[in-house]
Amino acid sequence: MAEQTLKDLLASANLAFTGAVEEVGRSILEGVEVDDRTVVVRVAQPLHGPPGLGLPEGSRITIQLSSDLPPLGPGAQATFFANGWVYGDSLAVTEVGRIGVEEAAAPTAELAGAEETVSPVEAAVAELADDELVEHASDADLVIRAQVTGLAQVPKEEPPKEHDPDWWIATLAADVVARGELPEGAEEGGTVTAVYANSLDVRWRKSPKPKAGQGGLWLLHRAREELAGFAPYELVHPVDVQPSIELDMLRDRGVVE
Repeated sequence: MAEQTLKDLLASANLAFTGAVEEVGRSILEGVEVDDRTVVVRVAQPLHGPPGLGLPEGSRITIQLSSDLPPLGPGAQATFFANGWVYGDSLAVTEVGRIGVEEAAAPTAELAGAEETVSPVEAAVAELADDELVEHASDADLVIRAQVTGLAQVPKEEPPKEHDPDWWIATLAADVVARGELPEGAEEGGTVTAVYANSLDVRWRKSPKPKAGQGGLWLLHRAREELAGFAPYELVHPVDVQPSIELDMLRDRGVVE
């Protein structure tokens, strides 16, 4: 396997943790086909994972080791990068990458703005988040620093359907226009409206839910055709609302003025 950076590994895996191999050729989860690359690992330190996935320190997990990496025996320690495979009373995952424990845990000061040193994995996670934000901001039609001055529900003409987004409209008063132009040539200090999904349904749960008086950095995209009658812009992507401080990072990356 070609050498991968931490960012490469994190981008290809939804879990990262350090641990030690306890057993080889065994699974603690039923339904997993076992071979000589199936190992049981005790988690020493969770490093990265999706919210809500329980992988606490001291828990045991079944890992199907990558065929591209050397096998591991009992007692071997490593930092594993893996994806979910089988879910049950415990968890089985497939390995996509591996580095030494020391390489992942050594503190670094590379994360800009951090008050304390962070691990290389934490720094790489932050860099990936910045990369996602930069890419999304680059596609935005309007990036503004603004405060919510009004919220209004879009009138419903029909009973709610499954996965109903419950559309609302947020009015935003901009004090900085970092990308694009406010509608009709309005100057900084003007307002703009954006439609958003106020529903907590699983399809819309991660979409922004503006609150009265909320300030921040807003990445607005032109409203799709079916929403354009409500407002000129939409707020539906999870990263469409950011802390105002992210404006500095976007300026440094040349995405906004």
